[in-house]
Amino acid sequence: MADNVEDNEVGLPQKGLNMIIKDVIPEMRIANESRELFNLCCAEFVRHIAGEAQRISSTDQRKTIYHEHVKKALSNLAFPPDYAEAADSVLGECKVQAEKKLRRKNSRLDKCGIPEEELYEMQQRLIEKV
Repeated sequence: MADNVEDNEVGLPQKGLNMIIKDVIPEMRIANESRELFNLCCAEFVRHIAGEAQRISSTDQRKTIYHEHVKKALSNLAFPPDYAEAADSVLGECKVQAEKKLRRKNSRLDKCGIPEEELYEMQQRLIEKV
C-alpha cells in the first residue's frame, strides 16, 4: 500500500492493485492518490460483501463462509448477476491452479525415483536420529 496509508488499514498489495489497474486501463497513467483511493474502495467492497456473507453463514449456523454465502451476499446487496458469474469464474480458475500445483508437486515426487513408502521410512529414521 502507499506509504502514507496508516499501517492498521487493510488493503490490497500495491503490486496486485497496479496489475489490475494496468489490465483494465492499460493506456492511462494513474496518480498515486487515485491508486490509494482504488485500494480503499476495494477494501471497503470486500468488507461489505464479507459482512453480509458472514451474516448469511451465521443464519445457516455455519462457522465457515462458503462460496454460496458470497454469491448470496452479492445477490442480497443487489449487485448485478455478472458479479456472481465473475465469482464463479474466479473460483473455477483458483481450483484449476490448485490442481496444477498439486500435479506439479506429485510429479516432483514421482521424478525423484524413490517410492513414497520408502521416502516416509527415510523421514522417520531421520526424525528418530534427532
